[in-house]
Amino acid sequence: MGSYPDTVNLLEYLRSRSQIDCDSLDLELATELGPFVDCTSNQADSYLELLLPQRKAILERSAALGRQLLSEYPGVKYEQLAVEIAMVNLSLAITPLITGAIHVMSNPTLTSTSEIVENAQRIANLCRRIAPDFDMSRLCIKVVATWEGLQACKSLTALGINTLATTLFTMEQAILAGEVGCIYIAPFVHELKAFFDATYDDGGPNLNLCVEAQRYYKERHCVTRVKAAGLLNAGEAKQLAGVDSMTIAPELLRTLSNTHEAEIGITDSSIFERETKASGQKIEEHSFVNEERKYREAFARSYDGKGKWKTQEAINIFCEYQIKAEGLLRDISVTSPTQRDLLLQC
Repeated sequence: MGSYPDTVNLLEYLRSRSQIDCDSLDLELATELGPFVDCTSNQADSYLELLLPQRKAILERSAALGRQLLSEYPGVKYEQLAVEIAMVNLSLAITPLITGAIHVMSNPTLTSTSEIVENAQRIANLCRRIAPDFDMSRLCIKVVATWEGLQACKSLTALGINTLATTLFTMEQAILAGEVGCIYIAPFVHELKAFFDATYDDGGPNLNLCVEAQRYYKERHCVTRVKAAGLLNAGEAKQLAGVDSMTIAPELLRTLSNTHEAEIGITDSSIFERETKASGQKIEEHSFVNEERKYREAFARSYDGKGKWKTQEAINIFCEYQIKAEGLLRDISVTSPTQRDLLLQC
């Protein structure tokens, strides 16, 4: 590699300003560009990873264990349980390559608070069962930022289970997530659809939500931290330098790793740098945790209704991949001898 006088590697510079996480379950990527702190994942990541030939053993092992444990979880369909096991297995595989937590997403098709709580507890139990020596403080459950999902986070916090509020597009969601004790929120810089449809124009990034939420939490000494998600390019990453954390997809990670720029120019790009220098009044405090009607009305109005629409669109996409993953596990046929061999590996 040639020298770059008076420049810095962009990925390493960002690591000096923010926690950098891997938004992928790709073991080769984590080895190549790590160490990362956390690893975030979702139903789409998991489904696409399970299609890879090198993941066949995890796919079959998860199917076998799902059949074995099904009777222990009345009311849960085999394919749902098997997907949960597969997602836990994929996340556990990457833990030796990261220094922080794995973020496993709960089933996005579940809509009631009680269902989400039960689902998250089951994921935690599966994690303990598959890896008894795993430090459970390194597990974080990603929960969709609906009213019901965030109320589930409140219950899970009381149970000692870490949560992250995902599919988050508004300050109303951010405020409630802080009130219920989420350790992270993941504001989406872009609509999720922009990552699955190259022709889709979502109108540009919403970077200010990350700034506003982080400032709100710090002013009130909240435990909740901002983990920016859904970045599309290096320019957005530079602007977010200084955010608590950002989780970055593989293609952009490689771009950042191969980019060298003058440090002063990168620093000047940061909206957090400008926020630090600016003196402003505190953001007005709100409380929604015990005010469902107030929250729903404020959320519905946020960004002229676009926040609510973007949230539902993102949830719908994750639901599609949940269903695809269930179909993949449903179609796995495990013969008895192989099943015994696979179960011995669990």
